[in-house]
Amino acid sequence: PIFAAIDLSIDIDARTARMDVPGVTSGHGEPIKNPVTGQEHRVRIDLPHGFEYALAEAGRGWTRASGPIKFELADSHSHFAIMHMTQSGVVH
Repeated sequence: PIFAAIDLSIDIDARTARMDVPGVTSGHGEPIKNPVTGQEHRVRIDLPHGFEYALAEAGRGWTRASGPIKFELADSHSHFAIMHMTQSGVVH
């Protein structure tokens, strides 16, 4: 196991997030941009009976893992969601 400090900040309404575990992984998320105007574009996914979440904001995401298994995604997909889960799944 790895015991490390996690620096995490999330703003679901703004569709922004930052995460860093020094020497292990880092990532950030931001809003989708309209390709014509460059303005932020808001997209929501509503899953009333979803097993992951009920409502999520969609965004762009970047992540990098620098541990034994190297991994990197650039300008990929992300979700920003409040999750209330139990051993039985999402609480609706």
